Amino acid sequence: CLTGSARYQFTKNDMFTVVVNNSFRVNIAADLDERRDAFNRLGGVLERIPGFNPIRADRHTPHAGRPDGHFTFKVGRKEHHVQFILLTHGYPKQVRSVIHELETTPRQGQTPSTYTVLVAPWFSPETVELAAAHGYGTLDLSGNYRLHFGPVFLERVGEAASPGVRRQAASLFAPKSARILRALLAVPETDWKVSELVALTGVSQGLVSRVRTELVQRGWAEASGSGVRISAAEELIRSWAAVHQDTPDYTWSGYTLLHGSRLNEAVLNIMSTPVTGQHTLLSGPSAAQWLAPYLRDERQYFQVTPQGFDRLYGALDLESEPSGNVVIRRTDDEGLFLDRIQVAPGYWLTSPVQTYVDLHREGERGQEAAEHLL
Repeated sequence: CLTGSARYQFTKNDMFTVVVNNSFRVNIAADLDERRDAFNRLGGVLERIPGFNPIRADRHTPHAGRPDGHFTFKVGRKEHHVQFILLTHGYPKQVRSVIHELETTPRQGQTPSTYTVLVAPWFSPETVELAAAHGYGTLDLSGNYRLHFGPVFLERVGEAASPGVRRQAASLFAPKSARILRALLAVPETDWKVSELVALTGVSQGLVSRVRTELVQRGWAEASGSGVRISAAEELIRSWAAVHQDTPDYTWSGYTLLHGSRLNEAVLNIMSTPVTGQHTLLSGPSAAQWLAPYLRDERQYFQVTPQGFDRLYGALDLESEPSGNVVIRRTDDEGLFLDRIQVAPGYWLTSPVQTYVDLHREGERGQEAAEHLL
């Protein structure tokens, strides 16, 4: 464990020393905390190497051309040099940019034998593989790492991102941001201007610009003079499902005496009614039955607004029942209805993307159905 007994106190008498320029202390206090954390964690990981014999470790102050810190140590008779670079985000675009920079302009003291470890709040498995393919190690502040140089291979995976990182990731899929994603995913081969997305979704230009930047940084979209378009739809949708799975909403289960054709007729009547029909959609397994049948589920699943809930409750003569044959998810987010689709006259479903996301919340069988739909 990285929180074990080994700690570095940064004094002259310790085996590890730290170089600090006093003139920078006031201006970069927060930055120093981050570097100290990264320094501690990486030092703790390196100590796990059998036969680890430290020589020197330095944590640097910000300076153009310098790494954020480096370690020199021996394993047996072989001397190793490891430097680390601290990133604000572990997004693929930033990782590619840093790799390109290091390969074209090496950092001070970097030699062909120096092993570089990239440090960030969190790295996705795809980004870890990207770095490893270029010969770089990764360590995130959530506790995951992968280092491979010479005969040394150290790996720890499976630690979830910190709450702060999860909150930041979730913000991309918040209701208003998700309106932008829905537009981009509905017609993924189209280049979208910021002004076009503003007009279509009704959100602010500032939010569209922020979402656009976030998608590009994460490597899920590409931007050009023509606009922005999705470039990694599957990664984006999977991340959406992972975040949405932990998002609470109002789910209600009930029972109706209507079955078969009578139930279908009642549902069709609701969805065909002006105004109220725009607030009721078949969702989850019920929507998937139209798009890509996989599960056999006798229950009917709906996504509704509060207005749609009242209409559905009365038309189906529902009674509350936890194991009933009707499952209703109620939402105040009308953006979820912007990309609804009509599969037959009067029948409206959640979009394929929303259906995939919802299926992921239905347990293991629901996730199998989601993969079938994808």
